[in-house]
Amino acid sequence: MFSSIGVFGLAAIAGYFILPLFLSKVIIQAYLSRTTDSEAEWRDYLLRPLTDFLDEHLHFISPNVVSLIGFALVGLLAYLFSVKSDYLVIFAVTLLAGFTDMLDGSLARNAKRVTKTGVVLDITRDFILVLVLSFYLISYQFLAANLFFWFLVGYIFLGLIRNLEFKFASGKFSLDEDYKFVLDRMRLFIYIAGILALILTPLSENFRTLGETLIISSIVMAWISVLFHSAHLKILWDERLKV
Repeated sequence: MFSSIGVFGLAAIAGYFILPLFLSKVIIQAYLSRTTDSEAEWRDYLLRPLTDFLDEHLHFISPNVVSLIGFALVGLLAYLFSVKSDYLVIFAVTLLAGFTDMLDGSLARNAKRVTKTGVVLDITRDFILVLVLSFYLISYQFLAANLFFWFLVGYIFLGLIRNLEFKFASGKFSLDEDYKFVLDRMRLFIYIAGILALILTPLSENFRTLGETLIISSIVMAWISVLFHSAHLKILWDERLKV
């Protein structure tokens, strides 16, 4: 646990003090912006037929409703784990819960129904989903606790840094201040993919190896994210001092 704090703390320090010495403000901001836009664009494009159908024919299913369905699925997962349901059923429900994470954001952007409440719901649902899945897989001895703690420390570091980015930018909700970038989104996607593989461990120990490999990859991505977001935080802080 303490080693993970030290490693991510080193990324934050290196990103804040060292990375800006090698990469200009323009390069860092362009990288954050372009990677965010490109990741969101392809996902929104793939899901557009579904989001257009929901917006036109089932308008009452708002992005926030999709997020709430995600919460319900997380609750169902907790129940299924607690009664030791069939792992294939758990796998299927986890897939659905993960899909709501993709759908709510794309529906909000494609239908121009983005709200601050929706952002909060999305972040909260993601965090609870990770906690529930990780807790039960650790209790089933499918997931090593130290891997989860490494991921959690990275999650917390990123959350704190991104909160400061938002605060130093203006403190006002805006799509332009969504400082996620592709590694942020991919780290969560790959972690959940790793969890899905671990759920299938009863089928073969190879799924455990695959799952652990994916989770380690997500931790590495989180470290790189902390590095770049810390550099961006330094840029925002310097700009604030000039005002």
